[in-house]
Amino acid sequence: MVAPIETQSSPLPAADAVESISSPLISAPRERTSFEAYRDGIIHDWSKTVTMLGVTLIPLFLVLDYFTMPGELLHRFAWYRGIATVAVLLQYFALRATKPSRHSYLHGYFFTLVVSYMIVRMTLDLGGFDSAYYAGLNLVIVAVDVLLPWRAIHSAVNGLIVTAMYLAINGQAHQPFSTPTLINNLYFLVATVVIATAISHTKYRLIEKEFSLRAELLDVNVVLDTSRQALKVARDALWSEMEVAQRIQTALLPANRTLGGFEVCALMRPADEVGGDYYDIVQTRAGEHWLAIGDVSGHGVESGLVMMMTQTSILSTVNNQPGLTPSAVFRAVNATVRENLSRLKTGRYMTLNVIRLHDDRMVVAGKHQDFLIWRKATGKVEQVSNEGCWVGVIDDTGASIEDQEIALGERDAALLFTDGVTEATAASGEMFGEERLASLLARVGGLSLPDALEAVMGEVGRFQQKQADDITLMLVRRMPRAG
Repeated sequence: MVAPIETQSSPLPAADAVESISSPLISAPRERTSFEAYRDGIIHDWSKTVTMLGVTLIPLFLVLDYFTMPGELLHRFAWYRGIATVAVLLQYFALRATKPSRHSYLHGYFFTLVVSYMIVRMTLDLGGFDSAYYAGLNLVIVAVDVLLPWRAIHSAVNGLIVTAMYLAINGQAHQPFSTPTLINNLYFLVATVVIATAISHTKYRLIEKEFSLRAELLDVNVVLDTSRQALKVARDALWSEMEVAQRIQTALLPANRTLGGFEVCALMRPADEVGGDYYDIVQTRAGEHWLAIGDVSGHGVESGLVMMMTQTSILSTVNNQPGLTPSAVFRAVNATVRENLSRLKTGRYMTLNVIRLHDDRMVVAGKHQDFLIWRKATGKVEQVSNEGCWVGVIDDTGASIEDQEIALGERDAALLFTDGVTEATAASGEMFGEERLASLLARVGGLSLPDALEAVMGEVGRFQQKQADDITLMLVRRMPRAG
């Protein structure tokens, strides 16, 4: 809250934690797969698919050959298909045994050459250019060029290789043919190459776009993950500081005790966020008896710091200068805190009552909540107005602070509290209020001080929907004279 407690590792402040975690990771280049490696991996995987299609369909077309081809050619075609199937199967195993590389696209050319040569050989046996079996070459072009995600130039070259092989092998045979038939066959082959090339071009651009978007998404995820990590570190650091502040706030609270002819008991329930509630029970070296209760504006470590300043100033003043009145102590505290607040450049202030206990009365100075006095003789509760000014608002409080005496009979009890009690809010929006607190004190005023405080605290806890502020209660009871 006010000063760090030395531990094995000091938590980073929130801002430093964010900077130390996020900046290096966000600015550093992130290793990722290049598009070329990504593309080669897809080509390698799809080449496996193409070869498996070949291994399946090449021998399966023997069924079609059986019904459409001359019987004397079936044995030869079976050999063609068997050799092509074995070659493609070996290619499949080679793909399985190797990793993607920048040469993976060559598998597409190899498959095309093997299967196309088989089909061209069949067209040669069926009459050359006049054979309709050339249509199988269209299937090869479509299968390879459409399935493999390679550049359009490869689709064009691959299709032209098929066409050139068809022309070269059949042309060398010098078989008679019909020119219109050849033109028709070439027209459909070239058309298939053009369509396959266009599809490859569009598909390749889509794959590039997909990779780019995926890379951007990965970058965003890195930033988000880094930000989440940084926020977690900052949050943990902040809550570590808050926990330290809360421990300081509660560890410095005094124990319940007897001061002269008075019994004093106090209870504080801090909110989740560090507040500025403060109380103290002091017996000085000179034997004087003092109480203090107050509340710093706002919440957080800064409020806790102001509370610590006030506590230190009060203890120093009453111990080093015996015989002071509460108004004199208040003025000294205000001067110290006011100076420190100006150095901190903060607009905090503090409600504070400084109380000195005498044999049969309390003398009060400052401005805080009104006092509630439970009278043993009547069992009723009186409200005593509390007038004065706050700490840290003006430089000189001399004209604003007076000592106020509150007489206490034997067994009378005074309840001091912070606004966390009266401003506790129910789900309906209704506040607990001073009137309800006075009525509750009238019912529990005769109990022991610890029991009375627990009863009040329990009632407030049941009333409020959520605790938004520190709750502090202090009961002061004048004890009967001995004998």
